[in-house]
Amino acid sequence: MSPKFFLRLSVGCLLFFALGHSIGHFTRHNVSDPKAKEILRQMSENKFDMFGQMRSYDENYTGMSFNLILTLLTFAVVISLLTSQTEKYPRFIRNILIPISVCLLGFSVTSFIYFFYIPAVTSMLAYIFVTLSILSLSKHK
Repeated sequence: MSPKFFLRLSVGCLLFFALGHSIGHFTRHNVSDPKAKEILRQMSENKFDMFGQMRSYDENYTGMSFNLILTLLTFAVVISLLTSQTEKYPRFIRNILIPISVCLLGFSVTSFIYFFYIPAVTSMLAYIFVTLSILSLSKHK
């Protein structure tokens, strides 16, 4: 299979991850468990000094969540742009994909450890597809 095919599969995984994460982010306060509601209230109302800014844990969570969504979408766009250049610049494309693959592997590991299986498996699949593309590009002279 061609590097383009693997890269397109990885883009699909990244878009799926970004969509799922966005849905989870915007519905995270829709809970019925009283303990969960209390924790969310505490996370929103209690603020602390963070380098001269008064912030809550909920604000930190929101910022980091948006950062991940933007990162996933940016990776999807970058990989999509690289897909059209795999035959013309295989070595250059491979060199760009290597750090992206390391980041995707990191997302997978942290998702397995701290979150749950859907983001972990999705980012692992994206990592595998990018790595297969890297290996396929390595065969080009």
